[in-house]
Amino acid sequence: MRWVNGLPESAIIWGILGLNGIVFVMWNWAHVKYRSTGDPSGIFSMMRNFTVSAQNLSAGRIWTLLTACFSHEDVSHILVNAFSFYFMAPTVLQILGNTHFLAFYMGAGVVSSLISLYWHNVVQKSRANFSSHGASGAIYSIVSLFACVAPRAQILLFAIIPMPAWMFVTGIFLWDGYSAVVDKRNGTDAAGHIGGILAGLAYYRYLRMRMF
Repeated sequence: MRWVNGLPESAIIWGILGLNGIVFVMWNWAHVKYRSTGDPSGIFSMMRNFTVSAQNLSAGRIWTLLTACFSHEDVSHILVNAFSFYFMAPTVLQILGNTHFLAFYMGAGVVSSLISLYWHNVVQKSRANFSSHGASGAIYSIVSLFACVAPRAQILLFAIIPMPAWMFVTGIFLWDGYSAVVDKRNGTDAAGHIGGILAGLAYYRYLRMRMF
């Protein structure tokens, strides 16, 4: 993997953003095809390969634990996540280096997917048909790790309100915890978000153990 470390950091950032963009185009092509011809096969294919669900996992499509983390259907969803990733990822990338950053990012995405599956299918059995996709869990792992490294660094809530990183992450954790436990009708995968935050905390703990 030495060649990965030889890549410029911008290639890592734009490569990940580019993959998200490609999958977004694939989703929209599938929807356009359905609207114009009535053929839903493209949408079904995307659901089988780019969403995380108990059905996909039981069918052996384990790659969806990762591919779902690069998958967005809505313009607002991909724009918010791309914006967050673009401004938060470079600092963590500089700290970890290319190879470790990619391993952390993808690993955190898988952890986020697994926690989402566990929550919706084991804890909340009434939501066994729940499926999700998006980079939010992996991105929250970046924000969480950043907050551990620099807890007093300023993060802009809604790109407007400045607050310390530790407060930002704590607020997200509490809000998503409430959404997961109480607001069950919320379509947001709050459990996946929490999984991402926990993955960031766990990775920081791992780094601390290696240092000392």
